[in-house]
Amino acid sequence: MKYKKCISVLALFLLGINVTFASNDDRYFQAYSEIINSKPNNEEALMTLVADSRVLSDSSPFASVYIALLQSLVDHPTGFEEYELAPAHHLQEVKNSQPSLYYRHQILSAYNLAIQDRWRLAHSQIDEVIAFADNNDSELFFDASATKSIFLARMGLIRASLNSNAKIVGELPSLSEKRFFGDGAIENMELEIGLNMSYLGEDSHALELCSRAEAFFLDRPVASPHRYYQIALDCQRRSLENSGRIDEAFATLKRYVEYATSIEDWDSYVYGIVLKIDYFYSLDKVNKAYELIEKTEHFVPSLPTSYDTNTYQISRFKGLVEQKEFESAKALSAAIIDNLNDEYSSSDLHWAQFKSIQSSLFEQTGNDKAAIAALRDSKNFYQSLYYQTDDREEIFSDYYESALAERKLKLLEQQHELAQMELSNSNRLNFILGAGALTLVALLALISYLYTVQRRLKREQETLAKVDTLTGVRNRRSLLSAVQLEINKAKAYQNDLSLVLIDLDYFKAINDNHGHECGDDLLKAFCEHVSKSIRKTDIFGRYGGEEFILCLPKTSAAEAKKVVDSILDGYRKLRISAAISAQTFSAGIALYQKGGEISKLIKQCDDALYAAKRHGRNRVCIYVQED
Repeated sequence: MKYKKCISVLALFLLGINVTFASNDDRYFQAYSEIINSKPNNEEALMTLVADSRVLSDSSPFASVYIALLQSLVDHPTGFEEYELAPAHHLQEVKNSQPSLYYRHQILSAYNLAIQDRWRLAHSQIDEVIAFADNNDSELFFDASATKSIFLARMGLIRASLNSNAKIVGELPSLSEKRFFGDGAIENMELEIGLNMSYLGEDSHALELCSRAEAFFLDRPVASPHRYYQIALDCQRRSLENSGRIDEAFATLKRYVEYATSIEDWDSYVYGIVLKIDYFYSLDKVNKAYELIEKTEHFVPSLPTSYDTNTYQISRFKGLVEQKEFESAKALSAAIIDNLNDEYSSSDLHWAQFKSIQSSLFEQTGNDKAAIAALRDSKNFYQSLYYQTDDREEIFSDYYESALAERKLKLLEQQHELAQMELSNSNRLNFILGAGALTLVALLALISYLYTVQRRLKREQETLAKVDTLTGVRNRRSLLSAVQLEINKAKAYQNDLSLVLIDLDYFKAINDNHGHECGDDLLKAFCEHVSKSIRKTDIFGRYGGEEFILCLPKTSAAEAKKVVDSILDGYRKLRISAAISAQTFSAGIALYQKGGEISKLIKQCDDALYAAKRHGRNRVCIYVQED
């Protein structure tokens, strides 16, 4: 559900398809345009029009591709449905005679790969479309590039997605004519950028862009997909929530649910109900959450199983367990397992959440062995989510970062202007172009060299700015920045996050009795031990002196304590020198709560750390909110 609205924006660009490869007398394109102008709003209406078309019902390769493009515009409410594709044996003929039509179809194929999490193939395929469309088909290039940016956002590389958009957003005004639904191209792009910014926590810009998109799509023709307007509302709701404007966020969510109800979009309705339940839980209005579940518990299960109905059932399961209605909870858990075993709607995140609640149910009913097994299963499912994001680093575009790149762009623009000049003297033209080309080559070579040097120096400076020179781990500034980014992600995607503050016990005595060199050796050995004991997705660094911070994304406080206890056990066994061994540390853990700031989270860790020291050091304590 966390990525749902992000990836479904792909349809924004598919609706902006401009079939520039088709001339006005192309009978397939004409039939295609006639169906678009009839504004079918569901697959049944669409296929009736296709069957009535003498051209598109002829079963030719071209007809099958046009039908696939048409089908991409209807009945795609959640963003997780695969597109229907033309038969593979039809595509080669289309590629040979109308390559732009073929490559536009490949956008749908790449999207299907993306929702199957086959990211390497999806990116490879969309890059192939972009390479073909560049200098061949401007609108196809735009649509493929926009799809690429959505893929990056779906992978969680939000800034990379924004930078990808930056490369094409300036070209939108030059797309003077769209064949259908094209008047919303700029609004489509603004909505997608606003949505990304809302996930990133850049809330003021997100609100501005998504508010404009809401106003635009509210007045769109009836046949325009309702989800554009709904995505704009959801974007605003998230940004208001991130800004702490909870009442306004909840009011926007109510509008979202009311609109979904009015158009009988039950997928979006369930998504909104789940968000409402989460709001009530986060605001400690547990009774309100239970009341909403009771009002909807008979209606929602009657709907087709989907991603959000499963999420709703898991929320309902949580409510039953917390209310100690164990028999009802057991019956519902069996139904949830059946639904999650359905390949279409299953999700590692769903399984992880369900198993965690199931573990609580087993524990409260006295089945400790099953509780431990369920908790282990939950951890394994969460771990699979980490594997899906390993080694994905944010990619920052030179469009924003490099002044040399801007100079290079200006130089290429000057070359273009020079090529357009009409000079009467051909000898003079050849001389100018020749001299200009030599100058350009020399300048580009110099710029390329300077740019390479600049990037190398920049990488070195960034490394020095981020690393504690003694221990080799993150320094305080880099550490807090990285933790804040993880908090933003936890807030945007509603994930757990645990923060740990670690203080080495009696470290001052080491320095006083054995010298600062021995103290430095201990710090380095400790950091090396921790770095080897944590995941790639965890954040670790030196907070100051002998204090360190460990950030564990997507990890509950109980799970974090197991991790830190294991680190402490290993640290006790370290032998730094003949005089220094069997060292210990004290640690405090705090679980991130929605709406909390990083300073508050660190303060809670510090309170828990103080409790650990007060009880004799050499232990790990979890912060408990006082009533």
